[in-house]
Amino acid sequence: MRRLLTPLAAALALATPAAAAPPDLAKMGAAELAAFLKAFPKGGELHNHLGGGAPAEDILAWAAQDGLCVDTAALAISFACAGEAMKPAAEVQASEPLRSALIDSLTTRRPGFRDRSGHDQFFTAFARRATTPKRAGDALAETLDGLARQNTFYAELMVTPQFGPSRGLGARVGWRGTPAATRAALAAAGIDGLVPAVSADTDRIVERAREVLRCGAADERPGCQVTFRFLAQALRDGPPEQTMAQLQMGVAVVAADRRWVGLQLVAPEDGFDSTRYYDLHMQIVDLLTDHGRATPVALHAGELTLKLVTPRTLSHHVRDAVRVAGARRIGHGVALPEEVGADATAEEMAAKGVLIEVNMLSNQAILEIDPKDHPYAWFRKKGVPVALSTDDAGITRTELSGDYAAAVRNGATYADLKTAARNAIAFSFLAGDGLWADPNVYRRPVAACAGQIGAETPKGACAGLVARSDKAREQWRHERLLKAFEAARF
Repeated sequence: MRRLLTPLAAALALATPAAAAPPDLAKMGAAELAAFLKAFPKGGELHNHLGGGAPAEDILAWAAQDGLCVDTAALAISFACAGEAMKPAAEVQASEPLRSALIDSLTTRRPGFRDRSGHDQFFTAFARRATTPKRAGDALAETLDGLARQNTFYAELMVTPQFGPSRGLGARVGWRGTPAATRAALAAAGIDGLVPAVSADTDRIVERAREVLRCGAADERPGCQVTFRFLAQALRDGPPEQTMAQLQMGVAVVAADRRWVGLQLVAPEDGFDSTRYYDLHMQIVDLLTDHGRATPVALHAGELTLKLVTPRTLSHHVRDAVRVAGARRIGHGVALPEEVGADATAEEMAAKGVLIEVNMLSNQAILEIDPKDHPYAWFRKKGVPVALSTDDAGITRTELSGDYAAAVRNGATYADLKTAARNAIAFSFLAGDGLWADPNVYRRPVAACAGQIGAETPKGACAGLVARSDKAREQWRHERLLKAFEAARF
């Protein structure tokens, strides 16, 4: 039976314009899409290595200012200046041919540079990007400013704290036969004693970034408005006791310093130590974090193809990061569709809310995967939460907006990108409850905030939630940005 509108309802229907449909991104030209996505509020950046985020031009400028040199044979920044091939960085900066060659060396912008694959060029570039310790703060400032320029105001940045002391202590303790015995030995040796040094280093990085950004001054830069947290990354290269020492210290840091919110394992996943110790690393993470319950874990897993590893190695990394280690987020995850039991793993991730940090342009540079062929569409189809991120934008010469554009080439709609942007905060490791009762769906706000999402200021119980929860506060800001963006464009 057809339902008739009352006169008042009919009048309201006529007076209230229907909401405009979101744009069809697939029909946009490259320039229109680029401008649209630069302004689109992208929520956050969850997979970003601070050491690879700064542009090569900045790395060279800092080297010149700090009196470093360039090895013109290896095309690498160097603290040493002795030798025929060494030239002051300032001299290289002033020589256009040398400057251009160095930028090629520090990035993946030139395919086949020195006959290296994209994979090898990417992973070897870090060692050629030498900087003095204070430049970590400069790199942080540049990263935050870059995100603000793209209307993005949250970041979790991977940093390696107290690298030498933690791994040195692990080497002295040695492997004690099992993860549990090694954990006890590391504790007895005083691994937690490194935490104050990590906090002091963090203070210096943050203070330097604020100084560079002029935070608090009348002319402060936009990066001052970006909220950020750190993930303690440990290298999966080398003896397992050294990796474990880094992870165990990271657990203590997360417990002691609210600026640090989780753990990561880094270094090429296809490396000799990475593959032979992979199962052990997962057991170590499981033990140290209580299967991710005590300390949040985001793990690089599935950053692989059959060009890099054997079928056996390719068959289980994402699965075990989730099931054995208790990872709440997976970095890359490209190999998941080729794993044994891939459908079951994806369904488990969807059910548990384990997010994949998708790095479209990084995967293109390192793994030679065209964005059109990336499994991102399959992740969405399976209901696995996804967020888009850059990985190492300074090396790949990209921005977060570019990864969003690449997702459109993969078939993502505006609704998909909006979900990905919201996921970048909802699945962050920020403290507190969020605004949504259904993350990755976003149809049901929590009861306290029902009917208020996108409002200028929260009221009542919702105001209390936003005041006490870091996550809810960032989500509130993002929803306001989304509302303003959409109101201006459709």
